[in-house]
Amino acid sequence: MMIPAPSQADLDWAISMASRHGSHAEVHGAGVAELAAARGVLRRAETGESVTNAVLLAAHDLLHTRVPPQLGDSSLRRLAEFLVGRGVVPKPGDYEGRWWLWWPKSGRGPCRDCGKIRSLTRYSARFANEYRYLCARCRGAERQHMAHQADRLLGRQPTSVPAPAPLTSPIEAPAVGTSTPSPSGRDWENYATRLEELLGALDWAGFDLPEEWDTDFDPQEGPLLFATLWRGDGGLDVQYEPHQQTLHLQPFDDVTGDWPESYSLLEDGIAVPVAPSGQAITAVAAAAGQAGLLDATHVQVAEAAPPEAKQEFTLRRMRRIFQPAADFRQLPLPALLREVTENERLNAYLEWVVDMTGWDVAPDIVPDAAALGVAAWCWRNNTAVEDHHLDTDVQMARVNIAVTRITRQHVCPWAGIDWDSIKNALMDPQWALPDGTPICSLFGPGWTEVAATVTAELDRWRHLDHEVLGPQTTMILMSIGGSTSYTDSWWGQGRWLSMCRRVIDDATTAGLSLPPPYDQRGPDALLADLDAPDEVPAPVLGWLIDLPDAGVHGPRGLRMHHVTRPNRHSWDPYWLTES
Repeated sequence: MMIPAPSQADLDWAISMASRHGSHAEVHGAGVAELAAARGVLRRAETGESVTNAVLLAAHDLLHTRVPPQLGDSSLRRLAEFLVGRGVVPKPGDYEGRWWLWWPKSGRGPCRDCGKIRSLTRYSARFANEYRYLCARCRGAERQHMAHQADRLLGRQPTSVPAPAPLTSPIEAPAVGTSTPSPSGRDWENYATRLEELLGALDWAGFDLPEEWDTDFDPQEGPLLFATLWRGDGGLDVQYEPHQQTLHLQPFDDVTGDWPESYSLLEDGIAVPVAPSGQAITAVAAAAGQAGLLDATHVQVAEAAPPEAKQEFTLRRMRRIFQPAADFRQLPLPALLREVTENERLNAYLEWVVDMTGWDVAPDIVPDAAALGVAAWCWRNNTAVEDHHLDTDVQMARVNIAVTRITRQHVCPWAGIDWDSIKNALMDPQWALPDGTPICSLFGPGWTEVAATVTAELDRWRHLDHEVLGPQTTMILMSIGGSTSYTDSWWGQGRWLSMCRRVIDDATTAGLSLPPPYDQRGPDALLADLDAPDEVPAPVLGWLIDLPDAGVHGPRGLRMHHVTRPNRHSWDPYWLTES
């Protein structure tokens, strides 16, 4: 397949890549013109020019061949994102079965099963499945199918669930001031499907989306869909106005007294414009992330609550952590707890991480927090990594980000943690930073000890997951581990960009200059590039971490900024305080 000729800017990029990675045979032997041509395809796609699927794939494959994914910048990942949007997805064995390393975890494009253009999530190749991109509806149907298969194998009577109806035309807003006809049944289905797409980030973060939405209709205002979303005992109210193209996330208020042990996950309402485009989904995720809804919940018993409330809180937390493990092992909860306390290493994790540093973290499954937990406690701590600390904190931060990128690829809220794939990726000698530096080389002779201790820790948790705790309790424990002060300034949180924005705003307000080249490009360009902080120059990342030109009274970089501290909610069940 012929790739169009490159521009001068593409050639400059290719020369820079060849110069940067000239010590690597994969890059050194590549023709600059070929690299530039592949880069030109990406540039054309990003500017909206017509590019065929075959040309996109050819450019992707050329970059993959000439510049291994561990050594390149974001170009290979961006081409993969465009291909997912076109419905072009590798087969399981393509690219030596390692394509998941750079293909996106989520995106928007045609679903593998229904073929509709939807928000997609990539699901892992476990339980006899292949890597696949599915929309929320088809994933739900797949889970129901798997549950029915399990019911048949175990001789249980399955529950009949109707298949979702196919969608018709996209949602269109009526002209302002006109009366709206009452929606048909198919219209309501379309609204509900769109709402579930908009809430995809919250679904991934562990919130329970309702099987049916409450609805209302007004001829002037149009249709309304609403419900309370729950994650554990924390709730928030959602209202979706399709014709106003607005999604409201609002504080939960238990006005009826039906939920005495609940608390609200929001203090103030959030209104997000959701015009029918992929940008609306990104906007909802950004708003939810800034509000802390995509990270684990931090909650404590209200100070005015009586002692029995604190005891009940502790018991509820313990039950929610370990009841899934008891169910997994088919043991009474007390028997499971006795076994847990007799496991010295697990008990040490529970005492230090769950009961001390993570004492206020709600016991929910939050996949991105769990990925941080694996990075924090199977790489950064409990291993020899700290004993072989790299020369600078910036270099250590880059490696932490690289580890987190890998763990995020292998954590799924339904399938659990794929420990073997994490281990294989971290021990891969080609695993490298975006600038092409193999990570094993950074540790020099110390890599042998680092690799041995990290492998041992991952194997230990794999055993606990598969033999003692089961996937749900393991995910809860890792979600808690990824939500302590050890990781409160790490990339990978839902609040990451909002924290970066606060540091940038404080710095510019105090008259500090942004680091080059952003002193010319501006704060918005810096914030956009910090979405991938391991790809910005080292001085830029160092500036973000410490604001080295600030005085003793501030402003502060991420390391010391109070914005990294999560919001803490209050648990005050009124039935415990009533006389």
